[in-house]
Amino acid sequence: LYLVLFEPSGPVQPRPDMRRENRDGEGAADLERELRETRERLQSTIEEYETALEELKSSNEELVSVNEEAQSTNEELEASKEEMQSLNEELNTINSELTSKIEELDRANSDLRNLFESTQIATIFLDRNLVVRTFTPAASSFFSLRPSDVGRPLTELSSQLDYPELKQHIDAVFETGETLNHHLARDDQGRFYMVRINPYRDKDNRIQGVVITLVDVTTLAETEEQNRVLISELNHRVKNMLAVVASIANRTRDSSESKEEFAEALIGRLHAMSRAYGLLSKERWKEASINELLHQELEPFSIDRFELDGAEVKLSPQQGLSLSMAIHELATNAAKYGALSKPQGRVALKWSAEGDVFRLAWRERDGPPVNS
Repeated sequence: LYLVLFEPSGPVQPRPDMRRENRDGEGAADLERELRETRERLQSTIEEYETALEELKSSNEELVSVNEEAQSTNEELEASKEEMQSLNEELNTINSELTSKIEELDRANSDLRNLFESTQIATIFLDRNLVVRTFTPAASSFFSLRPSDVGRPLTELSSQLDYPELKQHIDAVFETGETLNHHLARDDQGRFYMVRINPYRDKDNRIQGVVITLVDVTTLAETEEQNRVLISELNHRVKNMLAVVASIANRTRDSSESKEEFAEALIGRLHAMSRAYGLLSKERWKEASINELLHQELEPFSIDRFELDGAEVKLSPQQGLSLSMAIHELATNAAKYGALSKPQGRVALKWSAEGDVFRLAWRERDGPPVNS
């Protein structure tokens, strides 16, 4: 262990001059040091200021550049705004046109729908896969079609037509691109139909399907059949007429004493036959009315000098021709030698028909006396 003791020795007497000198020297050094540091800081501040000034100038230049870019952008925005306004006006115009087109399309669709609903022609639209696109109501009488069948293949639907060649004919239309017509035979109800298969083309003229129409041509078929029968009958009757003309000419020649008498008699008989043929042609060579036939044949001899009495009778073509020639001969004889040769002369015709028997009585009065 150690023990340290401190004893006061009285006040310490410093050295005034040395201390002051020391303090003055230290103060000058401090001032120099502070001045040097101040200069260094000032120099650093100046450098920082110059750097900041340069940065500020650079920033100002950047701001000027940014401002110029902003002005350019603003001008571009103004131009874009004008373009947008112009584009908006064009869009409004296009929108108005589209609205008008849609209205026209709606009207066209409405017209087409009403046409489909009102037409009596069976029509079916098929695509290339024979899928039903649409159809008219009349088509339902040939195929078991309902509105829900749109989108189904036609081959899956039952048909009332005896038409096994339908698929083959559709393929032929796809291959040739030409319309195909096919006449169907008479069905169970005795009607004839014509099937027409047309190619369905798009705006680029490409075949995208077919349109099948079925038209009832029963009246046309029956008319054609009637015309064939009529032509055949007419050919037959022309031959008979020529034979009759030859016979009339021969009989007229044998009973005529001169060419003038022959010509007059032949022309009169041919006119009578022509009138009968005209009446039968008007009735399509089916039958002739006796009243009309008598009026026609007696008209050249003044019909008001005849008294006609009898019920209406329908004559066959052969009966009409025979009766017209007979009436002509009787009237001609009456005009030459009988009652019609006198102004006051009259002729009474009375007829009746019972079953297959037809009776006609020709009675003349107030004519020249008959020499027995």
